[in-house]
Amino acid sequence: MADLGTSPFTISATATYTIPLGVTSLQVECIGGGAAGSNGPGVAKRSGGGGGGGAYAKRAAIRVIPNKSYAFTVGVTRAAASQLSGAPTTFSGEDGTTGTCTGAGGTCPTNLVTGGAGGTVVASVGDVGNIFAGGNGGNGTTTSDQGGGGGGEAAYKATGNNGQPNSGTTGGAGGTGITGAGDGGKGGNNTEAGGDGVAPGGGGGGAGGNNNTGGAGAAGQIIVTYTTNVTRSYGGGVAVPGSMSF
Repeated sequence: MADLGTSPFTISATATYTIPLGVTSLQVECIGGGAAGSNGPGVAKRSGGGGGGGAYAKRAAIRVIPNKSYAFTVGVTRAAASQLSGAPTTFSGEDGTTGTCTGAGGTCPTNLVTGGAGGTVVASVGDVGNIFAGGNGGNGTTTSDQGGGGGGEAAYKATGNNGQPNSGTTGGAGGTGITGAGDGGKGGNNTEAGGDGVAPGGGGGGAGGNNNTGGAGAAGQIIVTYTTNVTRSYGGGVAVPGSMSF
């Protein structure tokens, strides 16, 4: 079981880490998982809506105990054609609700042409003013032989951008534009599958007409930032604050 890496430390999959010596507080940023895109109604050759992007939440100070191990839970990838909503990304320290950070996952519009909602502020947990919703998926259409809706962008220190609706036989663009947030997947063109969302937290694009395969929703992410007050000499050198080389 490894210590947390050098701050800031990015965690892209669920794992357990040991808190280094001298570290008593973590800043934790959570991005929820993106939802898969819809496969569409499966009738009349209709397209599907895009999946919602994951929400973002930050806790500036979560109390932890040095040398204790904690689980960091990252919302997993949702496979193409699964039509699964995104999973939450979360971490809990020593102080109950005030020591928890959660970024909600986006939602999938199962068997629908309408786009799914992004992960919501209400379903997320963080400091006031530091919770943002993921972008919504774009709409497909009830008209046959058309493109699917684009997936919603994840949030990152700002609300994620929405996926775009289809334009005739062309799938809608995925939400994009925020540095640090995963883009939504492109909606499938007619006869094509929806594109996959980009990590962290991008929603999958909806299936194009005649295809019935929505794109994958991307996994979420945790970013951990910390300082340590431990300074030790070793082998003639000095381990500076934040160093793991004790």
